[in-house]
Amino acid sequence: MTAGNYLKVLIFLIALSSSPLAISEELAKSLNVLTLRELESEMINQSLDIKIKSYEVDAAKEKREALPSNYIPRLTLDGNFKYLSEIPEINMAPGRTLKFGDNKNYSIGPTLSMTIFDFNSKENFQTSLDKNLSSKENEAKGLKANILFKVRFHYLNIVFLQEKRNLISESLKVANKQLKDVIAKNRFGSGSKLDLLTAQKEVHELELQLKEINFNVTAEQTELYKITFYQKIKNADLIGNTNRLENLNDLQSRFMNYKQFVQDAGSNAKVKSMKDLSDSFESHAQSISKQRYPKINLIARTSLDYPNGPDLTAFNQNTIGVSLSMPLFDGGEISHNVNEKKLQAMALKTQAINEERNINESIFLATKRIENLQEQNEIIQKKIDESSEIAHLMYKSYQDGRATFIEVERANVKRRESKLSLSSNQYQIILNLIQLANVAGE
Repeated sequence: MTAGNYLKVLIFLIALSSSPLAISEELAKSLNVLTLRELESEMINQSLDIKIKSYEVDAAKEKREALPSNYIPRLTLDGNFKYLSEIPEINMAPGRTLKFGDNKNYSIGPTLSMTIFDFNSKENFQTSLDKNLSSKENEAKGLKANILFKVRFHYLNIVFLQEKRNLISESLKVANKQLKDVIAKNRFGSGSKLDLLTAQKEVHELELQLKEINFNVTAEQTELYKITFYQKIKNADLIGNTNRLENLNDLQSRFMNYKQFVQDAGSNAKVKSMKDLSDSFESHAQSISKQRYPKINLIARTSLDYPNGPDLTAFNQNTIGVSLSMPLFDGGEISHNVNEKKLQAMALKTQAINEERNINESIFLATKRIENLQEQNEIIQKKIDESSEIAHLMYKSYQDGRATFIEVERANVKRRESKLSLSSNQYQIILNLIQLANVAGE
């Protein structure tokens, strides 16, 4: 069995025993393909921006958990000590006085306190913290989606540049072959110097384009590494094609479902984050507003006190009581704070509405753009066939002496441009698809 047949059998056996995803991963490894999913996964693990946002989410959770419920009592250990310079006393008999206490006084013991009623002020604040946490979580989802978009964008750019490089390399081979034909004709005296210079110029232009493309690939590769910090992408040889990437067809197949995906802009992570934060400010405003009303607290305490009046001994004192507090005048502090939170809530709510409108328009435009680009594909393919035929006939006419090489060069350029427009069209389709994926938060 030849090596080629052995490989086919091996792939077939793998297909029988593995899932489609597993097959894809195994084939990618065997062919040394650096997949987009691999980069996305590494980005999620390595991104410091995502880690920072996760810390912010955890901090919001801790703040929410720090606020106790209305009905959970708080137990504290309280103690005090004071020294009195003068002790009240009374004359009991001539030459005899009775002191009511001691210069040294102390009290120490546990105190149980809880809010019985506060017009739901603390409950509203708890709701505010819950909404703030939800806002932070949606903010983290939006950040992750944005970074995923950056990874996909730069990966797509490299794939497109490689497609362009393959086209330029193919054209360069043709140009070199044609240059040899021109040189041969010149030797036999049937060619012109203008034809020779034109053929040489086309070769040099294509060589320059190749060098520019190679630099752009390196630049995009660097940008991709800066986002993912994945050593494999940094070490990948994308110029010499030692490492391969997925092609445009692979990427289009993966993201094509977003074209049909019915997206609700209201479920976008950024919009939800704004709405949640707006609700958080509203609940906070309600909590502050409730501070105008009475707050009733229950206190229970047992302590060791000294002295026991005129008896200079320590004794156990049990206390239970109810306290009521209510602001009578605060100079407008509560009103201004409530208005501040309400205005912040209104600003965010309005911003969310505006963002939702923009997203809906972006979804509509991206979907229409994809449809338009797909309709152009058939026309572009016809254009490629026609320009290729024209280039072939023009070169044949040149060989028969009925055309100049300038005309051949123009035909070659038209053919190259038409082929490039097909890849560019597919690039634009994928770009719009990953933008829809970004809106979906995926």
